[in-house]
Amino acid sequence: MTPQAAVTSGVGAVATVAAGVRATLRNPLYVNVYALTLNTVLSSALGIGYWIVAARMYSARDLGAGAAVVSTMTFLSSLSQLNLNGTIARFLPAAGRHAGRMIGTAYGASCTAALLAGSVFLLIAPVVSPRTSPLVGGPVLAGTFVLSVAAWTVFTLQDSVLTALRGAVWVPVENAGFGVAKIVLLVCLASTMPALGVYASWTIPVLLALVPVNLLVFRRLLPRSRERQPTADLPARGVLLRFVSLDYLGYLFLQCGTNGLPVLVAAVLGARANAVFYIGWLLGSSAELVAYHFGTSLTVESAMDESRLTTYARQVLARGLVLFAPGALVLCLGAPVILGLFGGEYAAGSDTVLRLFALAVVPKFVVTVFIAASRVRRRVGRIVLIQAVTSTIVLGGAVLTMPVWSVTGVAAAYLTAQVVMAGSVLPALIRLLRGTG
Repeated sequence: MTPQAAVTSGVGAVATVAAGVRATLRNPLYVNVYALTLNTVLSSALGIGYWIVAARMYSARDLGAGAAVVSTMTFLSSLSQLNLNGTIARFLPAAGRHAGRMIGTAYGASCTAALLAGSVFLLIAPVVSPRTSPLVGGPVLAGTFVLSVAAWTVFTLQDSVLTALRGAVWVPVENAGFGVAKIVLLVCLASTMPALGVYASWTIPVLLALVPVNLLVFRRLLPRSRERQPTADLPARGVLLRFVSLDYLGYLFLQCGTNGLPVLVAAVLGARANAVFYIGWLLGSSAELVAYHFGTSLTVESAMDESRLTTYARQVLARGLVLFAPGALVLCLGAPVILGLFGGEYAAGSDTVLRLFALAVVPKFVVTVFIAASRVRRRVGRIVLIQAVTSTIVLGGAVLTMPVWSVTGVAAAYLTAQVVMAGSVLPALIRLLRGTG
């Protein structure tokens, strides 16, 4: 080949790649996935940095107690969201002129539930398990706990609103700012209020982020969404309420078997064991956020054109497996190095926990795609069944194995549940991908 021909061939190859990149970035399905994946990468990196700093600057007791309060706050927030994340992703893209009212109703309902859940928890926690009660931290923590649950609820719903309005590119901006502010506050509070430093560093940035993000939603993204979807395509109120109710029931099971695990460990094994478990659980399950975002993007885009569900499901599944299989391997092999950044205690106690949760990501992704497709088709009964069986296996296995294997038993139970459920939904998923199911 002559030099000129080689140059021409190289230019053609570059042009082909550039055209492929442009085509990909013009596809909202991929834009959502990449933006939300970038968000998870940035959030995970900042989260790792956060817990490295916390492990170095705070005692294991203060870190474990703070992690337990944060886990409780996020757990109650997850319950209080009423699984409106899934409802927003499914129905907001086609809500048209009703979109603003739908967002306001979602915020109002979730905040009301959060205030109720936080208040009830303050009353029953000292009786059920004093180790997980925010009252242990003093009156300041108790006084702000309920408000923080409500604020975290809206903060979490914002990501789904941004994605449903095709503003997913703002999600990593929002959460990166939150992650940086969280680390800065953690450092500043280490010497002045170590007992409350972890909790306060999570709560204050959330409160500060609510106003600017919702100004973006209501003043910029919402008007654009109304222009794209001038006519509303929402089901009857009774159908919508049934969807929300059943979807939320499934979500309750999901949260018990995921975000409820650190609370369970803290209550049964104590703050020090929870510190060891929490680090491995956090790192290993962070990849599940990417899987969840794949499912959210599939739901949002398929909600606008349900006839393309099979095509979108194939694309999402293919790209996700290419990412998650090698990622799980990297986490398994690199567990000692990664955990070594947190200190010797965590490297010795969390490595198996991290590996087991990393392996669980691949089957969990398969289940996530199937759940997203079921949500688009409004087959919420399937979702409830999947989440109920999964959480039953996780919690039952954790309770049985904790006395013998400690925190490793919890991680093993989680992996077992994901493998069993992935095998159960695989035949139906294959029929969907073939266009016959």
